[in-house]
Amino acid sequence: MQSSEENNCRRLAMGIVEYLDKAVADGLVTSDGAESLEIAKQCITDAFELDLENQDQVKELSLKPFSLDKVFDVYMATQAKLGANDKASAATTTATTGAAAAVPSDEDRRRADAYKAEGNSFVTQRDYKSAIDAYTKAIELVGDTAVYYGNRAAAYSQSGEHEKAVADAKQALDIDSAYSKGYSRLGLAHFGLGQYQEAADAYEKGLELDPTNKVMLASLESARSKLAAASPAERAAASPTDTQSASGSGAGGFDLGSLMNNPALMGMAQNMMANGGLERLMNNPELMNMARNFGGGGSGGSTGGDSAGGDSTGGGSNPLASLMNNPALMNMARQFMSGGNNNSGNSSGGQQ
Repeated sequence: MQSSEENNCRRLAMGIVEYLDKAVADGLVTSDGAESLEIAKQCITDAFELDLENQDQVKELSLKPFSLDKVFDVYMATQAKLGANDKASAATTTATTGAAAAVPSDEDRRRADAYKAEGNSFVTQRDYKSAIDAYTKAIELVGDTAVYYGNRAAAYSQSGEHEKAVADAKQALDIDSAYSKGYSRLGLAHFGLGQYQEAADAYEKGLELDPTNKVMLASLESARSKLAAASPAERAAASPTDTQSASGSGAGGFDLGSLMNNPALMGMAQNMMANGGLERLMNNPELMNMARNFGGGGSGGSTGGDSAGGDSTGGGSNPLASLMNNPALMNMARQFMSGGNNNSGNSSGGQQ
């Protein structure tokens, strides 16, 4: 009596013989190939003692209604499915491993906090470039902390790099949507770009998280005041695609907004108001000539020369007086006299 293993071997051999017959019948081989397969069949039947004339034996060992090629198709389909699953599993494992590798260590976090403290120190010294470098080092070590991006955004704003500040503030909020200072940083950056509506929107969202924040309350009022004072054309100009116009640029790219946000200039202006220097400055012929060029009211020169307090040849009136009637400059002057500026509420709110 044959063992099960021996019987399976003979069944497989019978399956091969049946497949070779099918290959010839289906025209999968040439006539020369058919002759070769016939020889192969004889070798197989002899080796496994198969008698193709014995119908009982054929019926016992035959794989029909299956055939070897169909069995092979099923095998290949199964392998393909298993292969896809293996690849997906490998991809998941790789992603998980990569994520695990990207998790900062305790030492990384300690060093990042040290860089943040260093950046804060630079901010108090108004060394904003060094502060930005320090915050960047912290971010390189630990990129999942909103405060690092928020502090760098504030430093960018203080440096006048408002577009970079917008990007950092948004990144901070992507990391932590409940980080109220992120909206304060975003509002400050938009305010610096002259995008007062966007600034107001940011402050309003921040106040939803921190309703009593005095900095954001004052900043929101400043943004709304700017919007109320702006003409429809100015509001349309105050868009992310035209930040120079929105920030108060005049002839030659003069950026009034940046000047108003410059702490050194604010201090100098306050001293001038206290010491009577503004009156002397208004009678300075060089400043009057600059005023003509800034306002576009004169030809940029004079005939016979200008004396202090004299009339320009182009307009028949003191160009500096016209300049001082500019609403934006008048607003800045009022801020100087009150000891602050319209952006006092738009300070960084302190580094964290």
